[in-house]
Amino acid sequence: MKKVLIILLLLLTSNIVSAVSEITLNDVKRPQSAILFIVDGFGSSYYYPELAPIALDGSALLKARAQNLTFGTRIIYVKTPHPVTGIAHSVIVTGYSDANEEIVGYPDATIYDVTRQHGFVNLAVMETGDFSNMRQEQDIILFAENNSLDKPGISIQAKSSPPGMYELMYDWKMKMPSYLNNISGRERYRAYNKWSIDAANAVANAMIKDHPSQKFLLTVNVGEIDSGGHNLGDDDYVRLIEDLDRDFYSIYKTAQDNDIALFLTADHGMSFATKNARRGGHSSDKYSSKLESLRIPLVMLSPNAVSGVVSGEYGQEDIAPTLLSVLDLPSHLQYADGKAINIKKYASIFVKADSQYTVSLWNDGRKISESSDSELVFAGLPLNTSYTLKATGARGTYEEHVSLDSDKQVSFRKPDGGIGNRQMFAIILVLIVIIGGMIVIKRIKD
Repeated sequence: MKKVLIILLLLLTSNIVSAVSEITLNDVKRPQSAILFIVDGFGSSYYYPELAPIALDGSALLKARAQNLTFGTRIIYVKTPHPVTGIAHSVIVTGYSDANEEIVGYPDATIYDVTRQHGFVNLAVMETGDFSNMRQEQDIILFAENNSLDKPGISIQAKSSPPGMYELMYDWKMKMPSYLNNISGRERYRAYNKWSIDAANAVANAMIKDHPSQKFLLTVNVGEIDSGGHNLGDDDYVRLIEDLDRDFYSIYKTAQDNDIALFLTADHGMSFATKNARRGGHSSDKYSSKLESLRIPLVMLSPNAVSGVVSGEYGQEDIAPTLLSVLDLPSHLQYADGKAINIKKYASIFVKADSQYTVSLWNDGRKISESSDSELVFAGLPLNTSYTLKATGARGTYEEHVSLDSDKQVSFRKPDGGIGNRQMFAIILVLIVIIGGMIVIKRIKD
């Protein structure tokens, strides 16, 4: 009976993974990998040239000089809907403004689900934001077990690590004490952040050198900007941002030199009651509605992104769709309500189709490309142009016209086009229950 169950599961799940065809139609440069760099408690008010931080009592606060953190494409106004670490990290990776830590563990909910489906390996080095479901989304993660700066506990969790990566992360775990030896005060906060940055940079360089054909998404979190704001006051908080600006350059250079997309953002900002306050906050009623707590940076570097400053108001939920767009991946995020920010130099069309269809792309009556897969990506298309998509099969030909002011998603899957993934999983669960019941009945009879 158990053998029958295993065979049925294999037969039913064998077609769940979609085939993907990626077609690049023009000579465009695009990143094969990405780094998502999240700074805990990093308010854009404290270093963006266009913004000015104000204390709760109305007094002006200090600003950091941080030129290294204003590279590439910079979005001026981005706000988090919830200035709380775990929730905000959940919003970042799901693209859903009301996300929480539980939703991160749901199927097809995160950027990691999409990248994994398209052949990426998910790696992480995180001081904070590394809750259980976030760790489970990674193929391997180097993370802090506690929030202690006095005695930080560093651990590794791995599922399917690239060869050599566990050993590399273990080496960096063992290096942590050397960064903190005989250091106190603000310098200790800086040293902890620098360890995370150096470890993440080593991970990125190891992937580039040892696994050059393997696409990856590396998530990095540094937590001591937030801790400094809570424990040291507004002046040292600003100095820690300036420290980050200097230490960040190494990972920026790695991304720039290797055409890796780099996304710098934060979970939330930080507010202070007065100038020279010794403690700040962001999530309590006193602070949570203040712009200094809500405004976060979003700065991006990618070979396929237009450089410059982008105005307009955006939400933290727009980060995940934007990251996927830059990677030319479909934004198949199950719960997302965010939208991709249009920063690419070209547009892409993401197509879902029943496998029996042949999908072709037409422009001005001329066929540009043709393929047959359940998922297709037509990348490198000029902006502000129009195309026709045709899906041809036994049931006839279906057409969809698209105008490319941005990426577009098209589906040629019909309700009667076969069993979808959700229905397939439902069938599997029903069979498990039925067969499990049969096994129980057989044991009772025996």
